[in-house]
Amino acid sequence: MPIRAQLTLLALVLTVLGGWWLHHDGYRQGVDDTQTAAKLAAAAQYQADVARINDSVGVLQARIEELQNAKQSVRTVYRDRVIQAPMPLDCHPDDIRLRIFEDARRKSNAAR
Repeated sequence: MPIRAQLTLLALVLTVLGGWWLHHDGYRQGVDDTQTAAKLAAAAQYQADVARINDSVGVLQARIEELQNAKQSVRTVYRDRVIQAPMPLDCHPDDIRLRIFEDARRKSNAAR
């Protein structure tokens, strides 16, 4: 094969390899950009979820405190009522009310 043909073939091969390398580098950059954008979107979503959860924690903590304060006041009112007007010794709930009390007790214990 003449030297001129060899040099032409070598130039053609180098051109093809150079084009492939440039395209490959651009493709790799595109893949990296896509992955980076996906990771940034996931991080932004995570940040929004954390902020939403923190807001919910604040609301729930305030409600817990309200319930604890209400629990104390209910206990105080109940204790005062028992002292001021105690039930007679012969006072017993009828069968319907007793069943309602038992059902409420069972539901309360099941919820724990």
